[in-house]
Amino acid sequence: MQLGSSWTGSVLRSRISVMLACALYVVVFVLVYKRVVVPVWGYEGFHSRTTATRAAAAWVLAVLPSLWMPIKLKRPSQTVYWLLYLLVMVPACLVPIYALEDQSSGPLLFAVCLVTVYAFTGMIYRIPLLPLPRVHLESYEFSVILVLLSITFYALLVSSFGFQFHYVSFEDTYSVRGQFKNTVDQAPTLVAYAIGWQAWVINPLVMAIGLRSRRTSWVLAGAMGQFAIYSITAFRAMLFSAGLLLYLLWAMRSSKAFGTRLAATWTAIFAGAGALQLFGYSLIPALLVAVRMTALPGLLTGYYYEFFSSHAKVHLGHSILKSLVDYPYAVEPPYLIGFLYFHSASNDANANLWADAYANFGYPGIICFTLMLAIVLWLYDSMAVGRDKRVAVLLIGLPAFSLANGALLTSLLSNGMGLAMLLMYLMPPVRRENSRRSSVLVHAVGVGSRR
Repeated sequence: MQLGSSWTGSVLRSRISVMLACALYVVVFVLVYKRVVVPVWGYEGFHSRTTATRAAAAWVLAVLPSLWMPIKLKRPSQTVYWLLYLLVMVPACLVPIYALEDQSSGPLLFAVCLVTVYAFTGMIYRIPLLPLPRVHLESYEFSVILVLLSITFYALLVSSFGFQFHYVSFEDTYSVRGQFKNTVDQAPTLVAYAIGWQAWVINPLVMAIGLRSRRTSWVLAGAMGQFAIYSITAFRAMLFSAGLLLYLLWAMRSSKAFGTRLAATWTAIFAGAGALQLFGYSLIPALLVAVRMTALPGLLTGYYYEFFSSHAKVHLGHSILKSLVDYPYAVEPPYLIGFLYFHSASNDANANLWADAYANFGYPGIICFTLMLAIVLWLYDSMAVGRDKRVAVLLIGLPAFSLANGALLTSLLSNGMGLAMLLMYLMPPVRRENSRRSSVLVHAVGVGSRR
């Protein structure tokens, strides 16, 4: 029995297993895309109009990162790297090739660029971590910080929206989001940051600590906070955040085969969602998993590439450089793409960090923002040295999802990745408790031997 389990573990930890898992994901992705997504959601722009040769090239590009993807979970940010592959890289390599009217070499070259910068990002795992001076806090001091931040953020939230704690049906999603946007636009800027930081960082961290320490009260507190924010925003990520944390925690049960487990299980989830729709059981899983979380980010990547290849780049004129740059459009890029491609002035068509980088500065922007992402991940891993690796993974897990649907600067500020880095820096180390236990054990052994 032990021999069989050892053999299975060695297979899961091999490079071949990662390559096969990634190749299977690409096959399943294409099958679900062509059999489920295109027939049902083709009106949104999902098409299958490519040639066999172009499709084969897209498949190769989508599988290529499996040659260097991390198998073992050695650093917390490798979770971000894997999620970017599953939710951004594969869809961005495949969907634009299949869906866009542009059947020239341009979309393929764009996909080649994305795979190249993705490989460059992975090089940070060969660089030694930065030794940082630390602030030494006790566990109760860190808990007080979390409580004070939560009280402040919830106070700002209630002051603008009142107390709300109710389920929002999927049919009412867009109307609730419209009300939320109108209220946020009229509220102080800090309110929007407070909601994002509480939803993407504080509540997930509270749940993560509760899961690791088996404190049910902490898990419930974080989950109830997410439900309250969902009542106001109707953001589905808040509703399913606890499930995501449990999924990542399960994937980390075998850190040596983390990559294979994550790719294989996500492929199973993706295939299951598509099968439920294909056989007429439920539309919602396919809508959430196959469309909103994966295919749509790929389609938006293609739309951003298509539009900003032939129109003026924005050069952050809608963001931090607005006082220095003449912005060429009447609305921000997400609303511009939403209006042009989805024919809705209120459609916030946020795209991933690389699509946003291309909209701002073209190919040089992709290179620059990739370098910035690499530095952010390297710094986060440096801050996580000596801390609970699983909590570090869960803390960065939800902000990682925001990179699949938003700009890097937005993820750092509004969606709390910067705050997650600060909290990781302040988090008490785990080895302090372990060293205390070891000293007690050594003392006990010493006393026993003298007796």
